[in-house]
Amino acid sequence: HYLWKSTSLMVDPKTKRRTRVDAVFNAKHKDYYEVIDFARKTVESMSYKFPKWPFPYNHETIFDGLDQMEYPMMVNDNPVDNREDAITLTDHEIFHTMFPFYMGINETKYGWMDEGWATIGEWLISPMIDSTIVDEYGIQPTAASSGNKDDSPIMTLTPDLKGSGSFTNSYPKPGLAYLYVKDYLGEELFTKALHNYINNWNGKHPMPYDFFNSINEGSGKNLNWFWKSWFFEGGVLDMAIKSVDKTDTGYSIKIENKGIKALPIDLVLNYADGSKETNHSTIAVWQDGAKEVQIEIKTSKKLNKVSMGSSHVPDKVKSDNTYSVN
Repeated sequence: HYLWKSTSLMVDPKTKRRTRVDAVFNAKHKDYYEVIDFARKTVESMSYKFPKWPFPYNHETIFDGLDQMEYPMMVNDNPVDNREDAITLTDHEIFHTMFPFYMGINETKYGWMDEGWATIGEWLISPMIDSTIVDEYGIQPTAASSGNKDDSPIMTLTPDLKGSGSFTNSYPKPGLAYLYVKDYLGEELFTKALHNYINNWNGKHPMPYDFFNSINEGSGKNLNWFWKSWFFEGGVLDMAIKSVDKTDTGYSIKIENKGIKALPIDLVLNYADGSKETNHSTIAVWQDGAKEVQIEIKTSKKLNKVSMGSSHVPDKVKSDNTYSVN
């Protein structure tokens, strides 16, 4: 015996097209009772928020199986132990509807072209379903393994990956690259560029260069400097706060990139009066190939301490991410 829950929603306001969503499961598996809601919210979020493309099929079924695997219009998900895992697993596997299925990606050769998108999809959509979730899937393994012998360039063919790289190169590393480009371009321009890729190549089996060129074309920006360092080269993911100096207008904070991959910089500024301030720099600060950048802080307050880091910026050595100001 099994339970079957069903719902539907409009995924394309222009055509009024709807998608039916089903969850079929063993009544003993309590985590599955909410899966229909998670699945519906995933389809809705994909259609209206990220990638903001109408869900391409008229049906999606999640069934209580023995694996965690995506299929066209179908997801085989085993039961899990808690609600957060049920959410992240459900949205991750449903996101594969776009990548690889709608696009026709060769996931065997280029795992990063499908699993990387499912990873960023999970990171972004899970908090849309439950705002308490901070999804850091794969971040720590990426930091720990970066620069190691198994840390190959992302462009390495998936069957040739070894050890930890078999996971990080297909899932979090490309997911981070997509996330950083999104941050760099901004929501509107990134969506335009991503839609250019989807529109150009859905069903046409895109290769990596089709993706790179479509994003460049759609954004109107030459991102080859980023594609080169993130997808074709190796190197450790590690930044450090090198110095903090007083200036006439505030403080100048020197950040060192110990690798060659561009990373966003997130600072927390702790002032003597007990107040805090955050400062964010996108990957743009590294696009000219600099190994060090100066972050200028305008303030009249006394700075006590600077900390660097965020949940989606892996850092191999964190001991140099805090700086006490004399």
